[in-house]
Amino acid sequence: MEKIIAYCGINCSECPAYLATQKDDVEEIKKVAKEWSSESMSFKPEEIYCEGCTLEGRHFSWCSDCPIRSCCREKGFENCAYCNDYFCDNLKNTFDKTPSARERLDEIRKKL
Repeated sequence: MEKIIAYCGINCSECPAYLATQKDDVEEIKKVAKEWSSESMSFKPEEIYCEGCTLEGRHFSWCSDCPIRSCCREKGFENCAYCNDYFCDNLKNTFDKTPSARERLDEIRKKL
C-alpha cells in the first residue's frame, strides 16, 4: 500500500479510520468510532470514514475543522514540511500526541 502522509505528518495509511474505510468494513468503522469517543467527544460511525485528508473523497469529521489542513490547502502545500513557518503552533497538539508525525515532517524537510 502506498504511504499517504497527512498535512500534519500523520501516516494516513496506518490510521485505523483510513484502513477500515479502504476495506469498507462497517464493523471496524463502528469499533474505531467507539474507541475514539470519550465523555467529552462522541463520534458516530459515519463520521469516521476517511480517504486521507490530502486526497479527495470522504474525510474524518474533524478534517473540515482542522486548522492544519485548512492552512496547507490555502497555501498549496503537500504538507507542513514545505512551509516557511514550520513548525507553528497549529502542529504542537499533533506533535504532542503523535511524535512520529514530527519525525516524518522533519525527514521530509531535510530532503527539501
